[in-house]
Amino acid sequence: MNLIMLAVVTAVAAQTIMPDEEESETVFQSVDAVLSRSATLPCDIEPVVKEDRVYMVLWYRDGHSKPIYSFDVRGRPFNKALHWTDPKIFGPRAYFVTVSKPAALTLDGVQLDDEGVYRCRVDFKVSPTRNFAINLTVIVPPHQLLIYDNSGRDVNQTIGPLEEKADLILTCEVRGGRPAPTVSWFMNERLIEGRVEEIGNHMTVNKLRIAGVTRDHLNSTYKCQASNTKLMMPAEKTVRLELLLRPLSVEIINKPRQLIANEEISVQCEVEGSRPKAAVTWSRDNRPFRRGKVISQENDTSVITTLTFVPVPEDDNSIFKCVGENPKLGGVGLEDSFKFNVVYPPQVVLHLGNTLNPEDIKEGDDVYFECSIKANPKEHRILWYHEGNAVTQNVSSGIIISTHSLVLQKVTRWQGGSYKCLAANARGETASEPVNLRIRFAPVCAKDGDVTVIGASLDEILKVMCSVSADPNDVDFLWQFNNSGESFDVSPARFVTTRGNVSELMYTMESQRDYGTLTCTGTNAIGRQAEPCVFQVVPASKPSALTNCTLRTVSNQSSEAVEVECRAGYDGGLPQRFVLEAFDAQTMRLKYNESMADVEVPVFRVELNALLPSESSIRIVVYSENAKGKSERIVLDDILLNDAEKRTDGNNNVSLVPLAAILTGSLLTLGLAVLLIVVIAVRRKRTCNGEAHCPHHINIDASKQKVKSRQGSLLEINTGDSRYVLAYTLKPASDCTPATQFTTMSSSPDILNTPRSAETSLGTIGRPDYLCTTTTTTTTTTFENLARNQPPSSSSDSLSRRLRDGTYTNFTTRRDHIIADSIPGPESCV
Repeated sequence: MNLIMLAVVTAVAAQTIMPDEEESETVFQSVDAVLSRSATLPCDIEPVVKEDRVYMVLWYRDGHSKPIYSFDVRGRPFNKALHWTDPKIFGPRAYFVTVSKPAALTLDGVQLDDEGVYRCRVDFKVSPTRNFAINLTVIVPPHQLLIYDNSGRDVNQTIGPLEEKADLILTCEVRGGRPAPTVSWFMNERLIEGRVEEIGNHMTVNKLRIAGVTRDHLNSTYKCQASNTKLMMPAEKTVRLELLLRPLSVEIINKPRQLIANEEISVQCEVEGSRPKAAVTWSRDNRPFRRGKVISQENDTSVITTLTFVPVPEDDNSIFKCVGENPKLGGVGLEDSFKFNVVYPPQVVLHLGNTLNPEDIKEGDDVYFECSIKANPKEHRILWYHEGNAVTQNVSSGIIISTHSLVLQKVTRWQGGSYKCLAANARGETASEPVNLRIRFAPVCAKDGDVTVIGASLDEILKVMCSVSADPNDVDFLWQFNNSGESFDVSPARFVTTRGNVSELMYTMESQRDYGTLTCTGTNAIGRQAEPCVFQVVPASKPSALTNCTLRTVSNQSSEAVEVECRAGYDGGLPQRFVLEAFDAQTMRLKYNESMADVEVPVFRVELNALLPSESSIRIVVYSENAKGKSERIVLDDILLNDAEKRTDGNNNVSLVPLAAILTGSLLTLGLAVLLIVVIAVRRKRTCNGEAHCPHHINIDASKQKVKSRQGSLLEINTGDSRYVLAYTLKPASDCTPATQFTTMSSSPDILNTPRSAETSLGTIGRPDYLCTTTTTTTTTTFENLARNQPPSSSSDSLSRRLRDGTYTNFTTRRDHIIADSIPGPESCV
């Protein structure tokens, strides 16, 4: 109601103003306002005269005769002036503000319809009326701003990525705005010029083109700004340029000059300038290197890659590369490289010459080997080995070594086998894998020697085995037999070939005519055996006695021992074994025994601990035996060894003076020996009550035995610090007759601890009776007696008939026997 009354009063007041009142000249102003924001229409209400005051302020709009807003101060204080607004024009959006200088009508929420010319009339108490004309312009800002790249895609934040040297084209499109906005480009906040276009109504376009962007443009900002008034901030949009950058540099840091095979090493490669980060690859001879492990450290434009690996000899002389490239830019990477220098021991491979067929080499051919060597540093020595033995150059023997080659001229079967070559350098030495050289050859006897002697008895089934060496091993055999009366080929039905290179012939010894010579000859693909294998079949007998027996002591820190070494006699045509027995000389109780077989020189070792303690001396007996019986015994009796103090003087032999000392000694020593034997023989004969074998004493150590040393005993000869022991062969009593066919033979006994090469005699020394047995035994049968005692064989059962027609089959198997090259006869009693 108050507002209505105020409006009526204002209207009446306006009508009461006299048109002829003095008015000031109208002042024109322009005011811009942004749509939907506030507009300020200025109106100066300050009086010119200080004592003057405002009565009323009226606002008009062109085309309206009545006020649209009034400010009435009449009859009231200034701060209680009455405000009135036309509800159809501004309504509550308008308010007159007097505190500002000048005063102004503020209009909120400006609309397009608000645009126009407004007049402000100010009435004073004294001063003339003022009039102000305000042209209100409503500005419409742009409502949308878009940026497109050169492919027409909408860009929000990032442009690209683009490759270097590519053209950058950006289009800024502004929609709406009144008046038409000004569209501008800024690069890194610096105004740059684009090309402005107007497309259709209410749309403005500005295109920006930058030719050939470079690395410097990376991360540059590009801002499009649209503005049509200063009353508000311009509309704008900013984007950032992303580029694809190829690497600027690739470098292998601290390139190693030398690598050691099988020792771990780390290599670093740094790649700079790539965006996005570079992909780093390693290669060897242009092939990916996949060994080892890789660790990377990186930032925006730099990557450091560390490769840790173990070099191998195969890496030597290889080109090692580090390649850095942008993963999104193919074919524009950079690389750095160096040459591997890997030091390692030689790598050695041995092979036969390329022109040789390993399966077709035979005796007499020329053969050569080639040793392939890879080494860093270069090898300084090459050695050749055959079956583990060094091969040296011998031109006269057809062995020629030349750098990496070994030539064998006119090879023999002995040169077959395993070959190696060895190379050495500063890093070590390496031997090749063995290469086997197979040399094919015609058969030869497997056992060395001209004749193999085989002992056999009558009615014994004899098995003769002929073994040959041959390559190839498929051998055909031919057996032949001959004796003083006949010679013929053995029927193939009488022998069997086993294992390809062994043939077995069996027959029964039925008469003396069956003794003779057998030969076998083998033939293979290479040829016929040049020299046949020869077997001499002789009658078998018991073995001969051992000879040249030597006694010596052996001592060390832990024990003392006695060694007895003898020379084997004839084995009687059968396998023999050797036996040593040690008895207590008083009780004849066996204290120690030992046997051995398949040796040429039997050596018995008797630990003294096995003989002691003993209250009496020791008797040692040695003999050999085979299937036909035992040989004559060698008795070592009444042996006095040095004292304990003398056994530790470092000399192992019991006797310290060779046999030559005896020969050069006085004849008194020999006479004393004969006298001692006679005296002892009489004494033993009295004490033994006629027994054939009496015990003899062995005083091992006077400090350990209660019995005293018997100086001058039967088999002991002392001179100074030297002591000699005599050994006799025990003979049957029948051999002790004073006159036999053998009395003319040498009667010298064996002397222990004398050089084997010494051949001398101590003269004729008769054997005492107690060294001969009283019982009657069969005398040793000689080869001739064996032949005479054989029954005659009938011609119908002759060996030639039995070997030719193959009629007998009753064979038993026994071992073949190798005997000595001579058959000694019986020995005489000395």
